[in-house]
Amino acid sequence: MSLTVAIPAHNDCASLLRLLRMLRALGCAEQIVVVDDGSQEPLQGTVLQAAAGLGAGQLQLLRHETAKGAGAARNLALAHVRTSRVLFLDADDRPTRALPWLLQDLAGQDFDFCLFQHHDTRREAQAAFGQMPYDQVFWDAAGLSLGALSPVTPFAAAQLVQTSNYPWNKIYRTAFLREHGIGCSETPVHNDIELHWMSFLKARRILASTQPAVLHQVSGTGGRLTNRTGAERLQVFIPLARVAAEIQDRSLDLYLQPFWSFFAGLMQWVKNNLDPRLHPQLAQRTSAFLAAHAQAAPANLPGLLEAPAAERRRA
Repeated sequence: MSLTVAIPAHNDCASLLRLLRMLRALGCAEQIVVVDDGSQEPLQGTVLQAAAGLGAGQLQLLRHETAKGAGAARNLALAHVRTSRVLFLDADDRPTRALPWLLQDLAGQDFDFCLFQHHDTRREAQAAFGQMPYDQVFWDAAGLSLGALSPVTPFAAAQLVQTSNYPWNKIYRTAFLREHGIGCSETPVHNDIELHWMSFLKARRILASTQPAVLHQVSGTGGRLTNRTGAERLQVFIPLARVAAEIQDRSLDLYLQPFWSFFAGLMQWVKNNLDPRLHPQLAQRTSAFLAAHAQAAPANLPGLLEAPAAERRRA
C-alpha cells in the first residue's frame, strides 16, 4: 500500500521540519506533498528535503502566493497525490510509531477510508493518554473500544460521524475522494466539516483502528484556527448546508439524528468561541439555516439547541 502525506503549512517552518523528520524516521510515506499557503517567507523545497533527510523526489512543494486557508491547501495537495492512499496532517501534528503498524494492518484491505484513534495533548493535564472523552464516548457507543482493526457497520458509522471533524485521523483511498469529488471547504475555518461528513455519507466500506497513529498538539492561545473568534466563523453554514442537502437528497435517515446532534453541539461551541458582538448575526444565520433544512430535523431539535454542549474543537 503506497501512502502520500499531504501537509498545509503557513508560517510554521520549525514545526513542519520536525514533522518531515519524523516521517523520514518512520519510513512510511512514499510521497510527501507540502502546500505553502502564503507564508511570509516562502518555503524552499530543496532546503526542507535536505534538512529532513528525505530521498530525492520524495517531497513535492506547492505554493499559494497569498494565504487561502488550510482547506484550499489540502485540496491542492490532493490534486497532486500519486499514491493509492493519502493521509492529511497539519504541520504541528506528530505521527507516532503506531502509524507504520496501522499501515501494516491495512495492507491488502479493501476500504474507502480508515478512521484511527489519536492522542490529544490536552489529556496530559489529566495525566492521561488518548482521545478527548467527548470523542471516545462515540467509539464506545459504536462498540469499537477494543480490537486493532474493525469493519464499521452502518450503526457504528452513525456514531463515529459525530466525532470531531479532524482531517488527520483518517487514511483515505485516493480514488474514493476523487471519484466522489470529496474535499475540504475553502473557508477560512471549519473547512474540515465537509471532508469528514461527506466521507462517511459516501463511503462503501469504512474501517476503524484503535492504533493511536497521530499525536495532536493543541494550543490554548495564539493564532491557530481554533483560537479565532471573528466573523470568519459564521461561514460554518456553508459546509453544513452541503452536508444537510446530501442527507436530505439521498434520504440518509440513519444520519439525521447524528447530524442534528452534531449541529446543536457545534452551534454551542461556535457561540462560546465567537466575539459576543457577532452573536446576533450567529442567531440570524442559525434561524435561516433551520428554516431551510429543519423539515428533516428531529422533533427534539429545540431541546438539543438549548442544552449545554461539551467543549469541542471544531476548527
